[in-house]
Amino acid sequence: MTMQDRKLMIQQAFDTVARGYDHPSLAFFPETAKRLLEHLNLNDDAHLLDVCTGTGVVALGAAEKLTSGKVTGIDLSSGMLQQAQAKAVQRQLDNIEFIQMDLEQMTFPDQHFDAATSSFGLFFLEDMVQALSDIVQRVKPGGRIAISSFFGDAFSPMADLFMNRYEAFGRETTPLSWKRLSTNDQISALFRHVGIESVSIYHEPLGYYMESAQDWWDIVWNAGFRGLLNQLSQQEQIEFKQQHMKEIAALSEHDKLWLDTGVLIAVADVSMP
Repeated sequence: MTMQDRKLMIQQAFDTVARGYDHPSLAFFPETAKRLLEHLNLNDDAHLLDVCTGTGVVALGAAEKLTSGKVTGIDLSSGMLQQAQAKAVQRQLDNIEFIQMDLEQMTFPDQHFDAATSSFGLFFLEDMVQALSDIVQRVKPGGRIAISSFFGDAFSPMADLFMNRYEAFGRETTPLSWKRLSTNDQISALFRHVGIESVSIYHEPLGYYMESAQDWWDIVWNAGFRGLLNQLSQQEQIEFKQQHMKEIAALSEHDKLWLDTGVLIAVADVSMP
């Protein structure tokens, strides 16, 4: 698969899940956004760039905090941006704009923003170093950068069962994207590659007990896993769900199943010249 093909697949997957991306089963997204913004601790008049903004969870939270500032959110997926814009209108926020834009082809001037964020976005990029470098380039010296990713074995063992079942359907798999940024060392190394030696990394041990196997399927169907399911035929999707749900139900046969959604949040300052 070429880089462009992979990018198109990701874009189409998130267009597909856009309407369900704010499902209650994905509550770890708004909770992470809340904690990321607390760690970022911006001045009220800051101009924030939110990259891979999705349905605007971080961007909207920031716009509510930045009473004298403004927020610009960008994403590849028009479907996600439509949801973000609708929420901005509903909340009557006039200090926020959403733009369909490729992170790898940003048109903003250098040193244009006071801060930048990317929540659960960088690990989708083939070249994470270049992506982070492009973001840093748009932030003023003395500004701040914050990113988030899932921690360690988040979603295990459910995610492992999903991938094993997907392989059983004769489809090729690659390691889960977030595994590329799931440890402190990986995140620190990424920042070092763009010239930032000092980064504060916070482990947020999020999670909840699922009521049933359906809770897990709600996550699969409304988030990134859907991109893989889109590669199956309709009949294969039906068979996959039946078989996979049986596996998940077996895990929670006697007790409610704990879903680990722990995250890492990294915050760093952009060096002064």
